[in-house]
Amino acid sequence: MEKNPEALNLKNRIFPARVAQVINPAQLVINRGSLHDVKVGQRMLIYRRGDQEIKDPESGESLGYLERVKGTGQVIHVQEKICTVESDKKKYPRRIKSVLGLTEDIIEGEALPFEHPEVGDLVKPI
Repeated sequence: MEKNPEALNLKNRIFPARVAQVINPAQLVINRGSLHDVKVGQRMLIYRRGDQEIKDPESGESLGYLERVKGTGQVIHVQEKICTVESDKKKYPRRIKSVLGLTEDIIEGEALPFEHPEVGDLVKPI
């Protein structure tokens, strides 16, 4: 069966995605959703591409552009064309012991912010 060239072209354009909205420094909306097979729990890398092309000093060949990582996150909510990504870096969890010291509960720490997230930052799955 012959593959649809339009479908292949669309798949190749799914990532990198872009930050569409900064909800707060630890939560972002990106412009990909269930239509793009994004799933809750999927991990994403948030980054900005450097402006300067890096060339091999020996051959002069282009090595591409440096990706300046702003953080990693996990998809917490998916809609058709967008999803919410929350930073997966957490403050140290708190440990709470019972009065008699027989049990110990761990409360997950608060999400740490991405590093200066901006609309237009690039996003790709990791």
